Amino acid sequence: MPHQNDDLQALHQQGWEAACSLHRHLSSGGQLAPIATPGVLLEAGEIAYGDVSAHYARFYATNVTYNQRSGFYFGSPMFVAAGLVGDAVVNNSARNRAQAMAQAQWRDFSPCRAILTDRRMLLHVAAENRWVTLRHHEIISFLPVIDQWALFTDYQQWEPMRLAGPTVPWFTAATISVLNRGRSEYQQLPPLPLPD
Repeated sequence: MPHQNDDLQALHQQGWEAACSLHRHLSSGGQLAPIATPGVLLEAGEIAYGDVSAHYARFYATNVTYNQRSGFYFGSPMFVAAGLVGDAVVNNSARNRAQAMAQAQWRDFSPCRAILTDRRMLLHVAAENRWVTLRHHEIISFLPVIDQWALFTDYQQWEPMRLAGPTVPWFTAATISVLNRGRSEYQQLPPLPLPD
């Protein structure tokens, strides 16, 4: 186990250094460099700036069904009453479990490939083996939580999304740069609190 921990720590260190380097580059007037996206066809004129691995999750409520137990009891009144009470306890427990599972919470945890372009984030969610497209103009909230190596975003027509992992500080800095293009000073996202 210590070996895995060392590897993860090294990945976080590399991710942090890459984010700080990008931050310095952008702060001194540099621009993001276009990159190729092997295996992914972009829209006409679309430019990719980042292609990283991360961990994905979405926040939403869902409907959960459960089965109610309803036994048929024959015998003494004490036996029938005990059977009915047992059914009620089991059904109440199942209902409470279903209600807890239905509550809004982080779901669909999966590794993903995250591509940042000038128009959108393209996420290949491994667990579902599908692509999710999140357009920048639909973002209504953008919250980097660097001490958790995470980025939380919310959209007009999509559930809140979380990306996490060693590459996320770099990806977040690049996304801020893309989102700030063409915006007036008072509309811009603040830069990440990374050292210069």
